[in-house]
Amino acid sequence: MRRLPKGRLEQLLAALVISLVLTGAAVLIPTAAQRLMAFRPSATPLPTPTATAPPASVLLPDELDRALEGVVTIVNSHTFGSAFLIDPQGDFLTAASLVGGGESLRLVDNSGSMHTVLLVGIDSALGIAQVRATAQGRPMPLGNPAVLLRNDPVVLLSNPRIENLPPATPAVVNTTTDSQLRLEADDLPGNVGGPVVGPGGKVLGVLTGNGTALPINLAQPDIAQWHGQPGTPAALAPFPSFLVLRTNGTASPPPSSAPTVQTVSPSRVSTGQATVVTLQGSGFTDGPMLRVRFVPLASPNGAFAGVAPTLVSSSTLTVKVPAGQVVQDYVIQLVNGDGTIVSSGTALTVTP
Repeated sequence: MRRLPKGRLEQLLAALVISLVLTGAAVLIPTAAQRLMAFRPSATPLPTPTATAPPASVLLPDELDRALEGVVTIVNSHTFGSAFLIDPQGDFLTAASLVGGGESLRLVDNSGSMHTVLLVGIDSALGIAQVRATAQGRPMPLGNPAVLLRNDPVVLLSNPRIENLPPATPAVVNTTTDSQLRLEADDLPGNVGGPVVGPGGKVLGVLTGNGTALPINLAQPDIAQWHGQPGTPAALAPFPSFLVLRTNGTASPPPSSAPTVQTVSPSRVSTGQATVVTLQGSGFTDGPMLRVRFVPLASPNGAFAGVAPTLVSSSTLTVKVPAGQVVQDYVIQLVNGDGTIVSSGTALTVTP
């Protein structure tokens, strides 16, 4: 047998070793890759976003019911707003913008009853005022606005008998300073003058403008100064057609056929002369019992009967207001021709 040259043999052996190495690598590399993949850490999954829970209610249901007992509506000659009871003698705190400038005023309490108003004091710099009325209610406790922080929840309250306005509007504190609270809320003009309330039903501020409130501690010197002041009577504002009263949930609304007195024109007459006024409403009937009486709103004295009530139609009648009547505000009481008595919140003012 012929022997291969030594150099040739070494070349063949080298080639054989390389082939074996490559063959082994081809077998081992996929297995190693699989094992490496098994130990490779997987990517951390992104957390699933969760909805932020809404803040807890500021007031418990019974706290809200108690707080609303002290919130009323102030009506002036062109708009309406809110006010709240601060003491048992009938003092209400509200916004100065609602009562300034010699406005005629009317207070609507949370039973729907109407009241004349005494203007006790105005602080135009702070934007607050105090009025007094004979309305019943629960005085609201005053709290400490210094506890409020950014994003704290509060609530704006209004008269629960007003259909146009939610009785409770949630709000969030945006910024606080020593002189002002800025709020994020879907508030309405009718909320102005109402209380900004925190936990426990405590008043922390007075809403003086859209999203702006005065911290209640700044109002306390005025409240102390005005306490016991006699106040100045304000003329009775007419009840506005744009203000809708919510019917009591425990009673059905009166049937549409029930007689009503809705307006009187003119609504202001002079005591120095007799004036014929026109009543508008519905369900008026003629008959021997037809009478119109004018009853003082805030006094036990001075009621009088109108002269010559005349039925024009089922929705219109006229009556003469005799001269010489006491200068004050009166509500109209109609006795229909069939004897039906209609007590109305419609007001007539006798002026000098």
